[in-house]
Amino acid sequence: AGVGRERLDFIGLALRGKKVGFEKVLKLIDEMVVSLKTEQADDDAKKEYCTTTLDTTDDKKKELERKVSDLEAAIAAAEESIATFKEEIAALEGGIKALDKSVAEATENRKEENADFKDL
Repeated sequence: AGVGRERLDFIGLALRGKKVGFEKVLKLIDEMVVSLKTEQADDDAKKEYCTTTLDTTDDKKKELERKVSDLEAAIAAAEESIATFKEEIAALEGGIKALDKSVAEATENRKEENADFKDL
């Protein structure tokens, strides 16, 4: 950009001073046009690269967001299953305690009946 400004200043000076032939001015203008076309091509390539990179990054971001959403749903389902299993375990433990109490009472009754039978 600095070189281009110097060229413009030189062209302006040459036109004001009228000591430089127009061939040199035209040559400088042609060189500047070539330089600007090259810079434009470079800028276009950089823009294309940036656009492609942004699209790729955006696609990856969306994919990762979908994965996060899927994993959150899986975690929620697993937590729900855990809660259900805890409830089932608690119910089964209650059933086991009740069964143990019933067995203990039945054993006590049988001992009493056996003692009564032996006393006869």
